[in-house]
Amino acid sequence: MVKKIIIIFGIMLLLISCYSHKIILNADKKSGKMIIEYNLNDDYFQLLSIAVDNFANESENPFDPIILIDEELFKQSFIESKEIKLKSVNIDTTNGYKGKIVIEFYDFEKILSQMPEGLINLNIKRKKNSLTLSQELNFNKMDPDEIFKNFILQQKEDDINFYNQLTKEAKFNFTIITAWPMKYTEGVILSHDKKQAKYSFKINDLINSNKKILKFLISL
Repeated sequence: MVKKIIIIFGIMLLLISCYSHKIILNADKKSGKMIIEYNLNDDYFQLLSIAVDNFANESENPFDPIILIDEELFKQSFIESKEIKLKSVNIDTTNGYKGKIVIEFYDFEKILSQMPEGLINLNIKRKKNSLTLSQELNFNKMDPDEIFKNFILQQKEDDINFYNQLTKEAKFNFTIITAWPMKYTEGVILSHDKKQAKYSFKINDLINSNKKILKFLISL
């Protein structure tokens, strides 16, 4: 289930109208929390369902994206382990689907090792007491066959409103909060106390400029 959770949120990173991913690292630089918030409407949910269906591995149990719009089903489907636990989930269905999921993790590296290569590409390097987190968003790896890019471009002709939502309105926000001040950063906005780093991007940042590679790094 851990791997499937990571996969689904990797796909959501590309397809959701508003996506926020916050990582809070404890003083041990190994355990902490992930807080994931997202907004979905019916169009995005349908698109996400198609993407998940195409991504599914026939050798595994299928991952049903309906858990992202059904709070109780999400709780039932989440399988906890010694590395990861579900602290809370709240899905508001008043106007579309607004979700907030809080996950506690106890071995950050083990969780990341289950992440599909090229999907989100968040890496950890440790050297004595130092820790470096880096992320590279490379659309060549995320969409090697240009299926997603061609789909977006087709929406420009088929549904200009949906195209504008995907490319101009959809925004993805990442925040990393640490118990220790960060010693060095690249590509992020750093707080005054150097304990919080933020960065954000839109789909256009990935598909334009010849599939520009976005890089972010923090060291503490």
